[in-house]
Amino acid sequence: MKAGQKLRIVLCTFLGLSCLYLFSLSCVWDYRVLVAREHVRFRQEMPTMDSWINSPFGKLKSYLFNVTNAAEFESGIDKRLKVDQIGPITYKIVGFNDILSRNENNVTYRKNRYRHVKFLPEESVAPDVLNWTIVSPNNVLLGAAAKFKHVAPFSVLGFDAITRFEDLFITGSVYYFLWEFTRPSLQLVSNLLPFALSSNCGPLHNALKDKEEVYTVNIGPEQGIENFFRIESLNGQQIIKEQLPRSEQWSDDACPYNVSGAHDNSLFPPFLQPDTPLNVVAIESCRILPLVYQRPERYAGLDTYRYLLLEPGQEPPRCMDTTYGIKLHKGMFDVSKCVINDAPSAFSAPHFYGSSYNWSEHYEGYNPNAEEHEPFILMEPTTGIPVNEKYRFQSNIPMPNLASYSRRLKKFSNMLLPTFWYEFEMGELPDFVLWLMWFNVKVLPHVQAPCMALLLLLALWSALKVIRVAWGDLSYVDLYRKICGRGSTNACLETVFQTTDRHLTQCGQDSDEAVK
Repeated sequence: MKAGQKLRIVLCTFLGLSCLYLFSLSCVWDYRVLVAREHVRFRQEMPTMDSWINSPFGKLKSYLFNVTNAAEFESGIDKRLKVDQIGPITYKIVGFNDILSRNENNVTYRKNRYRHVKFLPEESVAPDVLNWTIVSPNNVLLGAAAKFKHVAPFSVLGFDAITRFEDLFITGSVYYFLWEFTRPSLQLVSNLLPFALSSNCGPLHNALKDKEEVYTVNIGPEQGIENFFRIESLNGQQIIKEQLPRSEQWSDDACPYNVSGAHDNSLFPPFLQPDTPLNVVAIESCRILPLVYQRPERYAGLDTYRYLLLEPGQEPPRCMDTTYGIKLHKGMFDVSKCVINDAPSAFSAPHFYGSSYNWSEHYEGYNPNAEEHEPFILMEPTTGIPVNEKYRFQSNIPMPNLASYSRRLKKFSNMLLPTFWYEFEMGELPDFVLWLMWFNVKVLPHVQAPCMALLLLLALWSALKVIRVAWGDLSYVDLYRKICGRGSTNACLETVFQTTDRHLTQCGQDSDEAVK
């Protein structure tokens, strides 16, 4: 046997065995599972890694409320505040995830949510909206009244005397209320106690500050693909720092402060089902938010699951159902431990959507509806990648009964004062990432059967090729005759005519007689 024949036999044998091996694996493994196992390894070379590193990315839209009847309300002519919504005031947001360490089972990274913040005048309600002048209740004054009513009830007289020169309503620019909101009395106290109070109460000034967020999360198939990107610790702890005092009074079941098993809202496990338990860390409200499956929804050619971040009428956790002694309504929860100066504060959906608070008793001008105000996430369930998100919440000051305060403050008794509301709209995923998701969901499930058939045919062809080469480069016809036991190429034919006694025989030669 020549060297060339031996080489061809070796190569064809290798090809055939490889195809048989891959065919055997295909009988055992679903191709989608194999892809998912590689995805949860979270390798640096992943095609989706660049998108994750430069996340979160999207648009932050803020909304304020302009009071149009401040003088009439203060004088007692009007019993309800009339408000107009101002917004959106839109900013482009680009974050960054910095990987600090990794191994086969977990990765530790620092999340910088607001690496780049840029005002987008063309996508705001007006290019000069930051210079618009609006009227707003003095939330610093009213928040302080609500807080001292609970922590120092005997300070009412002194409070009225100190704040008598504070205006009940403030006129200022949109920029002032979002970024530089302060008052002379607050500035004075802050100068005396710089470590106790911050003088700037602008919601965006405080919300977009850098916060320490160092996550350690599960990766790798050994941890189970259902546990992919579930959090092990946040800043080296399992308890959210601001909720440590509550952890001494409340169990995990009663208070959502334990980050273990939650997600950071960037990636989720593959093969989600509607009943898969999912929670996200809501760092701006210092709590864990459960994702509540709502319904399937079509988005960008993909079948997704829609999850709510706050259900209409949702009962607040027992440890977050009260703010400075004020019982909160359904559809909202306490965030006072997470805002500037520990001010009385509660989050709800915008315009009090889904809340049991009867806002029409105190206001005119709100228009709560699901399309504009329901917070949700759209998730592609096969890959566990969010494809759209509108993260919407409204910050409110719950007011107690102010009967013991001055007459001008009594008008705000038992009201909920919205300071602003915001929407983080997730940016569009890169086309390449969307294409990979589409291929994984739409193409891969239908590829496995044809691939298995092709592998089997290649294995059979390789086996035949090895036999043909070993027997001297036989053609397929010669191989068939050899296998069937017909080695001679001569054919014998005997023809018998029944009308005569003559037998005509042809055996590898022409007959000498003519057949009539």
